Amino acid sequence: MDEESFHAFYEQTHRNVRAYLRFMLIGQNVVDDLLQESYFRFLKAGLPASTEPAHQKNYLYRIATNLAHDYRRSRKLETLSEELPAMSKLGSLDTAHDVGRAFDRLKPRERDVLWFAYVECFDHKEIAGILQVGIASIRPMLARARNKFADILRRRGIGE
Repeated sequence: MDEESFHAFYEQTHRNVRAYLRFMLIGQNVVDDLLQESYFRFLKAGLPASTEPAHQKNYLYRIATNLAHDYRRSRKLETLSEELPAMSKLGSLDTAHDVGRAFDRLKPRERDVLWFAYVECFDHKEIAGILQVGIASIRPMLARARNKFADILRRRGIGE
């Protein structure tokens, strides 16, 4: 990948990848470091110039996902629900924090599949490529994660 192509790719992807890492590592000050490491490893991989942009983006997310999981494992992070104060229903900002705490109660793989499906709007094939699982397994993974997340929200009094 030449320098001009990389700059265009970076401009197209860095905001979303950074947002993904921030969401995966709430409260951690390593997001920018992991973002930089993700792009470094992406460039180091030396994908052929003919590689489709969608495949490049999926590969970058796979790198970022692996780095986030490695960091969480190495730090044995406490869950967000233990780090933040007790939930309240005072307003929309509190509701957003409540949803964030509920999201943190999911397993990393469940968070990943929900993020890629509903925030990034990736299709099942793209999600399977990033998570390195079979395409057929995405639908049940997504359904289980969605149901578990809805159950957590219901138990916390958020939504119907």
